[in-house]
Amino acid sequence: MFIHVRENGRPSGKGGRYAAEVMPANAKAAIDRLSQRGQAKNLLKMSGIATAGARPEPGTRTYRVQLYQFHILYLEKSPEQAHWLSQPSGEQHFEPVAPLPDDPEAQVAVRLAVRALYAAGLECGQVLLTAASPHRVKVVRVSPYWPARMADRFMREARDWWLAQRDGRSADRLMLGADPEFALRGADGTMVLASDYMGKGGVVGCDSTRYREELALHQHPLAELRPDPSEDPDELFAHIRQALLLARRKIADKTVEWLAGGMPFDGYPVGGHIHISGVVSDFSLLRKLDAYLALPLVLVEDPGCRKRRPRYGFLGDIREKEHGGFEYRTLPSWLVHPDVTRGILHLARLVAACHGQLTARPHLDLSLIRAYYRGDKQTLVPYVKALWEELSRLSAYRDSRDPLDRYFSYLLAGETWPAGQDLRKAWGIG
Repeated sequence: MFIHVRENGRPSGKGGRYAAEVMPANAKAAIDRLSQRGQAKNLLKMSGIATAGARPEPGTRTYRVQLYQFHILYLEKSPEQAHWLSQPSGEQHFEPVAPLPDDPEAQVAVRLAVRALYAAGLECGQVLLTAASPHRVKVVRVSPYWPARMADRFMREARDWWLAQRDGRSADRLMLGADPEFALRGADGTMVLASDYMGKGGVVGCDSTRYREELALHQHPLAELRPDPSEDPDELFAHIRQALLLARRKIADKTVEWLAGGMPFDGYPVGGHIHISGVVSDFSLLRKLDAYLALPLVLVEDPGCRKRRPRYGFLGDIREKEHGGFEYRTLPSWLVHPDVTRGILHLARLVAACHGQLTARPHLDLSLIRAYYRGDKQTLVPYVKALWEELSRLSAYRDSRDPLDRYFSYLLAGETWPAGQDLRKAWGIG
């Protein structure tokens, strides 16, 4: 379902990339699904979102968030449960609050509300959450409806936000970047720390995250490539190859193997984050990235990719970048094979440029969502074949036909990518 937004009597959008776009509303299938007992919590749990019962526990606070996609329309907070019990009516009392930087609990509640709305397959609605601390926030309920008394106001504000997001963006250049990670394995099969060979900064550096607290502050397990971005997927691919060659010079011990995929070592997931700028980051684009990038990649994933989910690799994982654009964080590390790397980059560019023409909506099909989180390849094969056929009919596919034909052929060959093998061999840089 879509809301047709008009501005000054004209359809929204300034021409170009957004001229024909319409403002999405909740799909009937998503609303009907939430009306089925237990379905909402099943969706949230599959996505790795903690849930709670309807009755607040003592010492907790309750948040009520009204949203349209990423935009927070209204945030309310109730007092702690002990105070709520003292109310004669037995009803919770909510007061409006702002998610200020010095209120980490409210900040977490807002981020989790957006994630819950997305996981539920909605565009707009209301999310109720309970919090004992910034580290213990859970979702109680997701509703596809705003309060009736405020719906008109929220609709106007949502429309204004939607138009503002698109204002002047049709002329922006679509840029791609990436920061894929890999791990290092010694001759004895144990993990070697990337920080033994490189610093944090630069085109090749160690990832700043420490996944286990027993590591010292200066010890970092994963290596990360930070190639220069480009409008051209092939140029970005060349930059990645150059970064790998630089990594070869930094990692002096040639017996150390380089591993990509999902989780080369237990507790150490690796990702293949893609940076996109010059296009509006909304639920519509994000769902197309999930549909056309994340779900098909399951066909070649190693078992580590399934272990990576849902804490990492959940659908719709995004981070806005300070310099503009956003980072799509759902994918595992696609450095396993150059055909996969090049295909992913071309596909990301095609989906970002043409997402308004694409029709797949797996977020409304519970069997496909379940197949993604479970790594059910058999269920996804016909889905991926249909995607490839649809994409190949796009006029823009012609510019990427060779890498994308090779990529989808690789996905549908029935093989698992060689995540346990040294990626230098596949790249010819050993």
